[in-house]
Amino acid sequence: MDLEVNEPIAHDQLILDLKSWRSVSESVDSFLVIIPTLLGFVLSRILCGHLSLTSTRRFLLEFLLIGLPSVILVTVGNAYSSTYSWVGSIAIMGYLYGNHYHPGKDFKYVVGKRPIVFTLLRATAYSGTCVAILAVDFPSYPHDYRKSRTFGAAAMDMGIGLFVVNMGLVSQRAKSLADLRRLPKSVVPLLVLGLARTLVITMIDYHQDDSEYGKHLNAFFILGFTKLLGSLYSLLVSSDAQLLGLALGLLLVHEVILQLGLTSFVMASDSREGFLTANREGLSSLHGCVALYLLSIYFAKWYTSQDHLNYHQLMTKLGKMFLMVIVCWGLVFASAYITGIARVTFNFGYVTWIFAVAISLIMIYAFIFELKLVNLATKKQNSVGDAKKLKITPYSLPTFVESLNMNGLTHFMLSNFLTGIVNMTLNPGKRNGIDCVLILSLYMFICSGAVFLMLRKGIRLA
Repeated sequence: MDLEVNEPIAHDQLILDLKSWRSVSESVDSFLVIIPTLLGFVLSRILCGHLSLTSTRRFLLEFLLIGLPSVILVTVGNAYSSTYSWVGSIAIMGYLYGNHYHPGKDFKYVVGKRPIVFTLLRATAYSGTCVAILAVDFPSYPHDYRKSRTFGAAAMDMGIGLFVVNMGLVSQRAKSLADLRRLPKSVVPLLVLGLARTLVITMIDYHQDDSEYGKHLNAFFILGFTKLLGSLYSLLVSSDAQLLGLALGLLLVHEVILQLGLTSFVMASDSREGFLTANREGLSSLHGCVALYLLSIYFAKWYTSQDHLNYHQLMTKLGKMFLMVIVCWGLVFASAYITGIARVTFNFGYVTWIFAVAISLIMIYAFIFELKLVNLATKKQNSVGDAKKLKITPYSLPTFVESLNMNGLTHFMLSNFLTGIVNMTLNPGKRNGIDCVLILSLYMFICSGAVFLMLRKGIRLA
């Protein structure tokens, strides 16, 4: 986090300041930054769901509902983000309850093995990251949203954590040594991308903040090592249910080691001599990453344990998730005072915060997309009388989301590439608010348009 001060602040005083109400407030405010994207997905589903998934008109309308608000509300219009969220939420809930419909006690809600709520969470992470990695270079981007260097829960601190969660939600635990044979297919590409990014940055002498992951490591390396270590650790349990105990045990051990002095070393030392010291942030966070990864696998198994639910069963599941949300946020608030919330070490407070954010989003998405919108689509279907006459299906998603689901990594790589181009050619640090919105909007349009065209052509890269 960038702190504007007139005189140096002692390291211990800085830690004390951030282990406080400030981190509690940041954790909630950062979660609320996501809400406009969530609302954009819902509005796109409601207003554009009758159009073909590959329709150019639908893509353009969804860009106006998702992409443009995302750009404006994290830059020149950030002061109005809360107002937009309140108005949008009230309008959507009014629409859903104004069109209330109950399909009957025998109706089955389809969760599936790859629930649409996981897809929505993944799209949320990709979309938010795409905006932030370039917006942060403009003066219009709020300082409070920038990554924390020590303790803190800023909006950009959520990025790597949500990527770890998304990776866990679609992963399987390794049940035997034979399962490890599948690892190279998923781990090696991440490590190669990590190495390529490090080499390119070194060759072009592009500035990067060493306090994020270290001098040589980056997010791709962290995700690759997390996948590798998580698979190895999962061999220690004999069932998916035991993943919860393994994850919590690993997280507690990780926190104890941090409290015994690792946190002070990571945050206080300025030396970058030697590989371990130069990359202490990334290396020290790995076991926290693995704990969150295993916790996400456990949650996914719990969520998909029943893939066809009646109304009562679905409401029971939503009720249990609501209790999880309350417990997780309670732990977040307590951790802000006890252990602090630190992305650089993936400590207990950070892991619980990210899990709380992810579960909260999944619960909201489940309530709207798996319950209310399914009921509404079923009502329309019944009123038509012939399912073939209804263009919208109960479990359809916005084109914006489907495009990111099909080629999310491609979208992420393209956004990183364009971010570098903009930084080297357009000098974003000296641009005014209007320039910021125009450049970011064009950037978002190109990134989302590229994966939309790939969706139309049926091309899947990564």
